[in-house]
Amino acid sequence: MVYQSKKKQIVAALFAVASIAAAGTVGAEDFSSTNIQLFATSRAKTDVFNGTGTANENLTVFRAEHYGTWKYGDNYIALDLFNGKQVGGATSGSFGANTNNQMFFVYQPRISLSKAANVNLGNGFVKDVYLSYRREQASYANFYSNNYGISVDLAVPGTVFFEQDFLVRHTNTDSGTKWLSRTVWLAPFKVGSAGMHFDGLVLVRSTDNFGTSILAQPDLLFDVLPKGQLQVGVRLEYARYKNPAGGTYSRTSPFLLAKLAF
Repeated sequence: MVYQSKKKQIVAALFAVASIAAAGTVGAEDFSSTNIQLFATSRAKTDVFNGTGTANENLTVFRAEHYGTWKYGDNYIALDLFNGKQVGGATSGSFGANTNNQMFFVYQPRISLSKAANVNLGNGFVKDVYLSYRREQASYANFYSNNYGISVDLAVPGTVFFEQDFLVRHTNTDSGTKWLSRTVWLAPFKVGSAGMHFDGLVLVRSTDNFGTSILAQPDLLFDVLPKGQLQVGVRLEYARYKNPAGGTYSRTSPFLLAKLAF
């Protein structure tokens, strides 16, 4: 009971921090987009690296995201809340307790080099270049990381947004400097009069004990409400890394997903 009470306080505090951060940036933003997602799977296989597997493989995830641009760059904030039977495995909660909840928080601001230098990059393949920082914080294994590097926006055919990050990485679970590649895209399209979306995220990370880790989350969604205000569909999550006990771990977890945009 004490642990669950403490957990609720931590989650509430994180929501408050995320809300304050978003509110602070929204006032100066010239464009913003916020969405909440609910997605679930019955194939949440044990995953010792990402910590999202459950005892019965049933997992429900709530995600809140905010993206906004301002005069010299943009901000990205996201919070994932995971719920299921022993999320992350037995004893993965605080002080070795079992837990049915885990969380993952990200804050990533970027500074546009072209806007800071007042330079127009034109209409080429590279739309903009940024200096970027990324903070990750997770309840699983009390993980955190600080990431620094270069981010580029690219004019990729079929997408309205395509971001590629190349970051050096310092975590509390690895020694020395590691690296992170992050790819994000938004690709709306139409089938007849129906609005569709092929969006995605791919993270590739170097680690001490798990080799090169890959996490991919491509989505295929269709519009229930006009202009993508409500989307439903599937997310296919793929994870792969070296198993410290030997061999290679991999999984493919299909999720049913609903996404509400504001």
